[in-house]
Amino acid sequence: MERLLEKSLDDQFAMERERRSAQALLNRRLLWIMFPLGTAFAVAAYYLDISTRVAVPVLAELQQELLYYDPRPDYDVFRLNLSAFIRLLPSALIAGTLGIWVSVYVVTYNGRKFLAWMYGLIGLGYAVSFTALLGFLIPLNVWILNKSGLPITDSEIPFSDEITSFGDVVFMFPYSYLVTGMERGLWAAAALVILSVLGVRLVGGLVTLQRMIRVVSINVVIAVIFVGMLLFGQNGLHQFLFNQFVQPPAVTKGTQPQAISDGILP
Repeated sequence: MERLLEKSLDDQFAMERERRSAQALLNRRLLWIMFPLGTAFAVAAYYLDISTRVAVPVLAELQQELLYYDPRPDYDVFRLNLSAFIRLLPSALIAGTLGIWVSVYVVTYNGRKFLAWMYGLIGLGYAVSFTALLGFLIPLNVWILNKSGLPITDSEIPFSDEITSFGDVVFMFPYSYLVTGMERGLWAAAALVILSVLGVRLVGGLVTLQRMIRVVSINVVIAVIFVGMLLFGQNGLHQFLFNQFVQPPAVTKGTQPQAISDGILP
């Protein structure tokens, strides 16, 4: 009887080890399929962030010229100088890579339970992680560029001082960046989760290495096309994202801007 009990316990321990090993394998595969999209969307969010900082002074001037806020001020986006953006790119690449690794590792650490919640928490963790990391890495990236003699100039990107300015209290920049950048981070996370789930469903799961490779290949193609369209394609995609996340919302029709009501403008 004692030997039978020992054998039963050994079998249970072996089954538990196999279960944990299988879950760990699925978690690693999930991490690999999310890497391409997680990095690409972090790059896109950072590209849009630079556009935001460039546009803010211009939009402020345009806003003052409007008697009513019904039409949004028109601002045509322009493609950022590629050389300057590449020098700023390490921030986004590191933030996207670490953000997706941290979110998947933390959420799946105790197993894969309630898949809908799991993907939702991964998305939320990714949004917070890469946005917070950008808040630390952007000043570090700019500091390294300045020290190496490769600063961003107005001839490369107009209003470059807006990009490299971190406010009066520099150590508060990561917090302020997290607050102001979370909307872009959440949209990036939503796209990441939706496309990842669709890819997994399309190939029938991640139970085999071949299926994982298929999903990774699909996601790499999507990531390359998306970033390529943003950096080199028509500005339609950039303009659409800009209008969604940067343009100030229109005020209810018939209301007057504060400047008029205060008698600042005629």
